Amino acid sequence: MPKVGMEPIRRSQIINSTLECICIEGIEKMSLDMVAKEAKCSKGVISYYYKSKDNLILESFRAFLNYYKIKIDSEIRKNMTPYEMLRVVQENALPKYYNMNNEPEPKLNVSELDGVKLMNIPPAKKAKLFVNFFSRAMIDTNLQEALQEVYKEDYSGISSIISHGTKAEIFKETDINKSAYAIMALYIGISMLRVVGFKPEQINDDIDVFWNVMNSMFVK
Repeated sequence: MPKVGMEPIRRSQIINSTLECICIEGIEKMSLDMVAKEAKCSKGVISYYYKSKDNLILESFRAFLNYYKIKIDSEIRKNMTPYEMLRVVQENALPKYYNMNNEPEPKLNVSELDGVKLMNIPPAKKAKLFVNFFSRAMIDTNLQEALQEVYKEDYSGISSIISHGTKAEIFKETDINKSAYAIMALYIGISMLRVVGFKPEQINDDIDVFWNVMNSMFVK
């Protein structure tokens, strides 16, 4: 295995530290000084790699989004059924409910330098990052563009799974484009409900709701 140079190691440390600081202070209060302290490096090192706070936020957002893609890609296998593939997407894409008491959680890691298995974002931090970044994206066109790029890839990937299921006659004939968009809307909608901790008393399991919708769309 080739030796990893210092630059990717330092970059991953800075990105992880930035995400940690956003979880603690929020995206607006987060500063390069805070990140430097968390990453145990100088502010000059951060400026050398990322130039500005805005650029650091953008690259951290991309790393946060890419985390999901890496985790999903690592678990999907060619011999899986379309349903199993969608299950992998669902299990990784939807943030878990978390303890609202803000109990301490382990450090996050969105870098694959030490292997995909060690990549992890604890549930509470995942929710905090989700809210911080998506709120910022409302007024930051660079974050909007980064999110649109990821959504295009997600849309394409889900469309491919649906197409595979339809060709294999596992799914009933349907409009693949509309179905892929509907699945994305479900993921995003349930994610937001989970982030704020909302689940009606009448709903025992929102995953059951998700798969009930899936079955109504796809079961032959």
